[in-house]
Amino acid sequence: MRTHGLFGDILCKPLTHDLERHSLLKRVYLEFQNGDIKEAVVSHSEIYGLLWKFRFEGLDTPEAVKPWTNAYVLLPESERLPAPEGEFYFSDFENFEAVDIHGSIVGKVLSAQEMPSVNVFNLLVGTKEIVAPWIDDCVLNVDMKEKKITVNVEFIQTLIR
Repeated sequence: MRTHGLFGDILCKPLTHDLERHSLLKRVYLEFQNGDIKEAVVSHSEIYGLLWKFRFEGLDTPEAVKPWTNAYVLLPESERLPAPEGEFYFSDFENFEAVDIHGSIVGKVLSAQEMPSVNVFNLLVGTKEIVAPWIDDCVLNVDMKEKKITVNVEFIQTLIR
């Protein structure tokens, strides 16, 4: 988010369900707005209100860490914590089938993502990519075990036109 203090600390908004997790992070990856990814070694971390405060090796001044603001802190998928019961990660939905109420394939889920007003599924329907809002009128059911989402075909058709 932004630098903090005189020693190169940077504040981060955690996107995890386990706020204490910061203490386990030793090596992370930072994804910058231009798509570049750099590895960083965590030399210090702590909870700062509802945020995390990190210090990375070799970055010991606000000026040194400033270019790192607004980067995403990434972890290898192998270190991802299991989602709490009844919750999920958006990446879990990649390659799900989108089916109608009879189970016929309508398309494929390319990704799911959080948007400011509603979560969405990015679907490939035929040769068209569409953005389908995760609302009751559009997404009727999500079956994590079968890797399928049931969609309202009439609603999906309005998005294709």
